[in-house]
Amino acid sequence: MRLAINASYSGVKTAALEAFTREVVQRLCRIDETTLVFSPVAIPGIDESNIVLTSEPPAAPAVSYFSNLMFNNTILPYQLAWHKADVLFCPATEFPFIDILPMSVMIHDLDPLFYPERFGLEGEYFKTALGHLHRQDIRALVTTNYLKEQLLNNTGVYLSNIDIVRLGLDISEYKPVEDELRRQLKKDFAARMAIPAPYILFFVDPDAPDGACDTVIAAFNDIKSRIRHSLLIVGKDKEPSNKIQYLGSVAVSDMPLLFTYADLLIESSDSVHILKAGACGTPVIVSNIEPLPELVSDAGMLFNPSDFVFLSKLILMAIMNRNLRKEMIDNGVRFAHRFSWENTAEDIYASCSAAYAESYDRRRKSITH
Repeated sequence: MRLAINASYSGVKTAALEAFTREVVQRLCRIDETTLVFSPVAIPGIDESNIVLTSEPPAAPAVSYFSNLMFNNTILPYQLAWHKADVLFCPATEFPFIDILPMSVMIHDLDPLFYPERFGLEGEYFKTALGHLHRQDIRALVTTNYLKEQLLNNTGVYLSNIDIVRLGLDISEYKPVEDELRRQLKKDFAARMAIPAPYILFFVDPDAPDGACDTVIAAFNDIKSRIRHSLLIVGKDKEPSNKIQYLGSVAVSDMPLLFTYADLLIESSDSVHILKAGACGTPVIVSNIEPLPELVSDAGMLFNPSDFVFLSKLILMAIMNRNLRKEMIDNGVRFAHRFSWENTAEDIYASCSAAYAESYDRRRKSITH
């Protein structure tokens, strides 16, 4: 089986999508050295013999989506046939709408379907793609059972064609720091970032309502006189006040340290933040809104985003109860170690192999009969 990967995108390339593609592609090429990667640029860690260069999509969104639609359904099928590919993996929901090869397509979320006003042309492209997922030779890949149920309830995809792929995490980068080294580095890091230590960490989702952020702030204000901690809100530019500080953004290289030196993470939207904090030995309190509870398991505590009183009690417990805190840290590290980019790539390769095998069996049976 020769695997091909469609890493040529239209529209907005998010940092998360680019990171997912880079990490997965590197490991898929290690699993099978004959893997082909269709990409407009070289990818770090990938030998040039694995890259098939494609043209960079135009910058204008309207032209970009049309251009990529044409590429996926005209040029890409020809190139796949020329290079004798057997199965295609698509890290994003952009794939040929014509029957050419068995495929596995990654579905990261259904936000463009549920919130079309945020996505414009990207949302229209996404809805068109979802309409093609019911084909027999396409397997849909999702990261949670919750997303699996969403896909079943809102598209025509078959249950038998959905595969669960574990999230990826670089546990060599995100890991606990020994106490002695932690004390030495924490002071320097906090000074460089102008962060008052110790701190409680919270990330603002720019696309979500402010309800969860308001609840976190209210809960912190309710107990701030009883703890030494400041509240650090990342993703929002604002002047600090009353032990609350804001960071508009954080460099990727500083993210492991940001999680490691936090005494607590409160998370309302991003499942990856939960795993990163857990891997760093930072306790987590997580919103009970799906799919986050599935991603925290027994490694954290849950709060209602509209109940600041209960959240303030959880914060005090996670900071002051040493036995509970140690249990949360141990559970978080153990839980996070279930996730790695190697596991993600292996799950994807298994899905691609299944798509290829099922397609081969159907062709063989049709010829026999």
